[in-house]
Amino acid sequence: MKKTLWMTLGLLLFTIATGCAQKSQVNKAYNRLFTEPIDYAAATEDIEVAKKDSTTATQSRTWYVAGRIGYTMANTEVTKMRMQQPANDENLYQGLKQMYDNYVVADKFDGVVDKKGRIKYSQRRNIKADFKEMHPFYINAGATMFEYKEFAKAYTLFNQYIKIADLAIWEEKDAIKIDSTYNTIQFYAGIVASNMDSTQLAIKHFKNLIGTSYPQKEAVYEMLYSLYQHANDTVNFISILKEGVELYPESPFFIGNLINYYATASKFTEALDYLNEALERSPKNIEYLNVKGTLLIQMGEFDKARAIYTESLALNNQHPNSLFGMGRSWAFEGDLINEKSQDIKDNKLYKKEQERAKEYFINSIKYLEEAKALMSKEDAQYSDLLQNLRVLYLRLGETEKYNKIDAEIKTY
Repeated sequence: MKKTLWMTLGLLLFTIATGCAQKSQVNKAYNRLFTEPIDYAAATEDIEVAKKDSTTATQSRTWYVAGRIGYTMANTEVTKMRMQQPANDENLYQGLKQMYDNYVVADKFDGVVDKKGRIKYSQRRNIKADFKEMHPFYINAGATMFEYKEFAKAYTLFNQYIKIADLAIWEEKDAIKIDSTYNTIQFYAGIVASNMDSTQLAIKHFKNLIGTSYPQKEAVYEMLYSLYQHANDTVNFISILKEGVELYPESPFFIGNLINYYATASKFTEALDYLNEALERSPKNIEYLNVKGTLLIQMGEFDKARAIYTESLALNNQHPNSLFGMGRSWAFEGDLINEKSQDIKDNKLYKKEQERAKEYFINSIKYLEEAKALMSKEDAQYSDLLQNLRVLYLRLGETEKYNKIDAEIKTY
């Protein structure tokens, strides 16, 4: 009995001694922050031992000290910045990250219920003060990492800025969450995540902005469309395009991509329905008219397409895309006439159809050459225009013009 008692007592004393040793390890790590030059590696090594020991692993102070090491490292670099001295960007990143990672755990373990049932926190006040002081620098450091193309690090800092503002430790009087800045960083986090090719992560951030007052909401919808398309999520990218058309009826981006999807899928009726709705809202929108003209060409409705381009050119007779569309309508129908003529057995009728096709090609060239003179070489349609002209010059035997356009294509 006595032997058992002494063994139990011995075990208890050992446990107490071990616990004291680990608490001493925490104090040792903390005291290193007041010895110049600060040995951050040694302080971190000391605290990591305490974080893994069962007697101190769930104590708020252990994790607070671990976070304070990060705070001190970051604050050293912030002080240099304030004094217009060169700062160590990597130390700033590591310090801010270490501060967040550990302070969150410290607060989780903090809080003791007193006799009146109130929760008393031993570390929260200090944690809040440090977060408040350093919060803006998560943006600065994130922007710097983005410039270095260190996208994973930039994302970590932007995301931690957001998470700090969302912590339950804040009261209304703290005013830590400023919506305009918070939403902007949400947008940046989405951009960085997309640069990391983390599509679902990027989508999460942009979706978080949908119900907010973020002023650049149109760009949010554009990004979501691109991300859903990249993820081959047809259901969601169509849904976003439809929302975009409703919210931004004047934007050619949403209606253009929606029409393009339906046209590519040969769903011409659906495409025309959306386009006609858009034109009801904006009957003089040249971009919409040109999209409708392109769609009608794809459907083989050449007369209707030319009627639309005539309407578009009546609004602006120098619009290069309208001229290009009109030229294509003549060229495509000329191709169709030429193709059908190959099956005609009557030589006289065959020649007549060949001449008719030639007239269509001549009409096409007239519009395409005018479009080329007005179109910028940076225009997305410029390359197609050159290819169209080269084919037409070849068919009409315009050797000199063919050689000239061929040379331009080779150097384009």
